[in-house]
Amino acid sequence: PKAHGTLPWDVVGGGHALPPTPRQLPRCGRGLGSIPWLSVEVRPVQLDIYRTAIPMRTFEHAAAPRDVAEAIVVRMELSDKTVGWGETLPRDYVTGETLDTVPRDIEEIFWPIGHAKHGLPSDLPTTNEGRYVTAARCAFELAEYDAWSRFHCRVRGVGPASYACPKIEVPVSGVLGSADPARTARRLRLMRWYGLRDFKLKLGLGDDVDAENLRLVPRRIGKGIARGKFTLRVDVNGGWSADETPGRVARLKPYGVCVVEQPVFGPPEELIELAQRCELPLMADESMITPPEAKKFIEAPGRKVWLNVRLSKNGGTWPADTIMKAADDAGVPFVVGCMVGESSIL
Repeated sequence: PKAHGTLPWDVVGGGHALPPTPRQLPRCGRGLGSIPWLSVEVRPVQLDIYRTAIPMRTFEHAAAPRDVAEAIVVRMELSDKTVGWGETLPRDYVTGETLDTVPRDIEEIFWPIGHAKHGLPSDLPTTNEGRYVTAARCAFELAEYDAWSRFHCRVRGVGPASYACPKIEVPVSGVLGSADPARTARRLRLMRWYGLRDFKLKLGLGDDVDAENLRLVPRRIGKGIARGKFTLRVDVNGGWSADETPGRVARLKPYGVCVVEQPVFGPPEELIELAQRCELPLMADESMITPPEAKKFIEAPGRKVWLNVRLSKNGGTWPADTIMKAADDAGVPFVVGCMVGESSIL
């Protein structure tokens, strides 16, 4: 993008108007300290904040159906013209952040830290005055990482391909669930053609719809679940009450469900207590935002609650990595998820 242009993929659709130009924060003159192998000082000098709205196929779940991917994209420029990009998708029902609060938090909280010194990821807060700022933190941290990584590659005369990365294999889950069970069946068929073997079924769309989706999905992969070829977990997105959850969880066992994600909204203590009364493991998503909250789940006695780690929700790579390392050391299962509508930046 040009200095006062819009991102190439900015789209106006579905009645979602976009500002014609990005918000530009003022240039600053404070340095980051000298880089040992350079004779000049390099520092962040400009941060552009964009709001995007990209039409997409409708995605349904109990908390909020979506047909537009709305995000905040950040462009950080260093004094040597190196540019880095970051992105976040705030969810007010998860962290309380919105498309309006994130740009303000980036400007007032994170930009002063980022341009005042070569801040470490741990210097960036996940909360401010008793509220979460993890979505804003994610966008800023990713832009900062991207800019400095590109800078270091350039001064060393190497590209990203020069860094040897170990080859790893990880299972990728297909997400199912629709108010139209026939659509759920079509998606499942396509995902199996793609070779997926792990599936997450969204519940909380209504008892009749949930029952039909639960009938058709295990009918198609039930034998594979029994043989250990497939796995099935369900995600309720807080659509149940605490009183009804144990009974509903018990009724999921015959379908081969391995874990129930976020059956109710509530603090870690509530989900931990609820897990002791359920016949299947529970997984925390919206109830686990910061590393201290993850620590409560990891260190709680009794049946362990699994964790769903997401960069935009948890505040970027440093908090997410902190959570995953702690969970791995304690033997607590976790998955790495994403927000609906992420672009390739995130």
